[in-house]
Parts: sequence; structure tokens; C-alpha cells
Amino acid sequence: MQRKKLGDEMRHAKKKSRKKFLWIIGIAIIIICFFLWKNDHGPNGMPSNYHADQVNLNVKAAVAIDAKNENVIYAKNANQSLPIASMTKLLTAYLTLKAIKEKKISWDTTVSPTQEIINLSSNPDYAGVPLSLGQKYTVRELYDAALIKSANNAARMLAIAVSGSETNFLNQMRQQANKWKLYNVKLVTVDGLPEKNKNFLGMTTTIENKMSANDMAIIARKLVTDYPEVLSTTKVAKSDFRNTLMTNSNKMLSGLSDYDPNYPVDGLKTGTTDGAGACFTCTMNKNNKRVITVILGAQNDNERFSETKKLLNYSFN
Repeated sequence: MQRKKLGDEMRHAKKKSRKKFLWIIGIAIIIICFFLWKNDHGPNGMPSNYHADQVNLNVKAAVAIDAKNENVIYAKNANQSLPIASMTKLLTAYLTLKAIKEKKISWDTTVSPTQEIINLSSNPDYAGVPLSLGQKYTVRELYDAALIKSANNAARMLAIAVSGSETNFLNQMRQQANKWKLYNVKLVTVDGLPEKNKNFLGMTTTIENKMSANDMAIIARKLVTDYPEVLSTTKVAKSDFRNTLMTNSNKMLSGLSDYDPNYPVDGLKTGTTDGAGACFTCTMNKNNKRVITVILGAQNDNERFSETKKLLNYSFN
């Protein structure tokens, strides 16, 4: 009897020990899965890679999301922080529209260029519109120039109109990015132009605005959701700025070289620098579904549009 009781106790102890072991293994698996998930997801929970093998894209990073619910359709290196160049202007446009909505400024608010902005206007290497010292320009015409022509000087004047100075506006951009939990963001200019700084050794280094493809997609979604009227500007292929023709760098728009009626694109913004390569944040509404795509680091102007078409095909099919 005593021997049977001892045997029962030993079996019970083994069973208890086995349960404890299985419980520990289960907890360990959960922890490992969490860290694997965390390594492939950004602070916003969006994956770095998702169906990346389904589309062969010759770019550094890309993402496609459903604009309605932010669901990720495709992602390739989408949490990697990379230069975004003039796609920065989408955040500049968002804060301009926000200031107008809050009645801090209006479309008729005027601003005059500084000498520094005039100097920028005279540089043929930078996209811009012709400006004159002492002349006043409305927020409406500067906004159009920033989004259609990708005019850097116009974007800087918008910053002054909204916040009083480029520095104040840059801080506002950073605050907005933090509010949206975009932690892969580095902002140094309001328009996306690279900035040259001297480091502690006296050497000149070039620094650029950086974001991940996911960050850029979130900004684009916020823009078209909160201010859908932006699309009435980003879909314009050609327009005038005080008798100067502006042609949109988004060549997928109707009337431009990469237009295809199968891709009814109505925005949003290209970006190009030596460091960024050819970038493009695109949006298209088809069959009552709006998709936002982001391409970072394409090889050239034509490739950013061809790769975007591949991504749109996959997203809608």
C-alpha cells in the first residue's frame, strides 16, 4: 500500500514537471515569435517585408497599402530609412492645408521671398519657379507650384507663410511625424533638398531627409484622407505660374509621356536626388478601391514609373 502511494506520488510529480516544462517551452516560443515579429515590423506595426517575392521590383524599398484601412498589400524593405527627396513636400502640403483649415492662414495670404530664396531660385540644378525680391505671392500659387512643379523655393515660402520661418516649420514637421509615430524619420529641410554641413573634422558632408517607405505611405494616406482636395492639384499635368509653364514630374498623369488609361493615377509626388535615386509616391482609385504605393531608390526616371505599374498591377489583381 505504501509502495503504491509512493508510485502515485512519483507519477504525479513527473506529470507536474512535464506540464511545467511544456509551459516554459510555450512561453519561450511566444517570446521568440514576438521578437521575430518586432524585428520585421516598425513601431507602427507595419511589416518590412510582405509578399516581397511576388513582384520583382528593381528598387531599394517599396510598399503598397489600401488607402481605406492602411492594410499592407506588398512590402519590400519597407521599414528601411532612405532619402526621400522632394516627396518631403507631401508633409509640407499637409501642414499648409492644416493651417488653412484652422484659419491660421488663407489661400489669399501673401508672402515675399527672402534673398536666400531668391538665390535658390537662380540655381538651375533645383526645381523652382521664377521669383522677384519684394514681390508678394499667394499661398495658393505657391502651393500649386510646390506640388505641380516641385518648386523648392515655393515650398520654403509656404513654410514661412505657415510658421514664420523655415526653422519653425521644420520643427512643426518633426512634431507631426512624432504624433503619427513615424520613428524612421529624419528631417533637415522643408522641401527635400540635401543640406551640406561641416562635421567636427571640418569636412563637408551631405545630409538628406530620410523616411521609410511605410512612413511615406502613412503620410500620403493621412493627406488624401484628411484633405482629399489635394488630389485636384496633384492630378494636374500642366499649369501656369505667372505666365511660366509648369509641367508635373509625375509622368503617369494624363497628357504626359508615361500615361496609360489602365492606370488612372491622380497623384501624388516624385522625388529625385543623387542620394535618393528616383522615388515616387503614387495613388490611384480603381473599382472603388484606392491604393497608395511608394517606390524608393529606383535607378532612373523611367524605372520609377515602370516599377510603380508593376506594383499597381499586383495591388489591384
